[in-house]
Amino acid sequence: MVQPNTFPLRENRCPEDQLMDEYHPQNETITVRIGFAKTGLLRFISHLDLQKTMKRAFLRADLPVWFSEGYNPHPKMVFATPLSVGMESLCEFADIRLTKPITPRMLKDSFNRVMDGNLTVWHASTPVFKLTDAYWSSYEIVLVHPNASPSLALEMDSLYKGPLPVVKRTKSTEKEVDISPFIRIPSVSYEEVGAIRIRCQLCVSNTDFLNPSYLIAAASSRFGLSFDRADSHWSVLRTDLFLKDGVTPFL
Repeated sequence: MVQPNTFPLRENRCPEDQLMDEYHPQNETITVRIGFAKTGLLRFISHLDLQKTMKRAFLRADLPVWFSEGYNPHPKMVFATPLSVGMESLCEFADIRLTKPITPRMLKDSFNRVMDGNLTVWHASTPVFKLTDAYWSSYEIVLVHPNASPSLALEMDSLYKGPLPVVKRTKSTEKEVDISPFIRIPSVSYEEVGAIRIRCQLCVSNTDFLNPSYLIAAASSRFGLSFDRADSHWSVLRTDLFLKDGVTPFL
């Protein structure tokens, strides 16, 4: 279970016990932005399954969620920069519509009461920025491998700070791209337990999104690190989300 003091720091636009009541002028719904963590075994669920889980949690929590009309009603939820399967996050955001005012504290307490701690809402407020304004995301990537060493960490640090051509795949094509412009402030360190920890910011914009798996694949290819072995593995944790300046927290 994630401890509360590990969540990103945010200055809440709405006081904890003040009603969020900014109605949408057309349909009189309230858009609320939630910040949540997805950790533990929930890292293995797909984005579609995450949407279904969130929907069930809101219903079990008896929160005033707005549902669309028609044959198959569903809540309106829009997510920022979804993660790949197998990756954890302390800093995910989604917008959801509500039908009546509610305080941030009520929303968080009601939601978290019906979940097991691997899916935790730690922030609730009316939105400040557009979801598409999210531009950089900070990550901690840990590579556990028998070949891990201080010298390998130095080589990897140099790899991520220089030109780094990789074959980037899209839905329709493959092309070689230098991904170094999409990597900010990389820092690579060796840990005594036989692990290499990579801290960095990666671009998450719609046009230049960089999946953390490209950094893992680049290190694997350049230094012959196979993660098919029983004594090796990797993990990815998203720790925060920022605007284009890389400093202003997304909210």
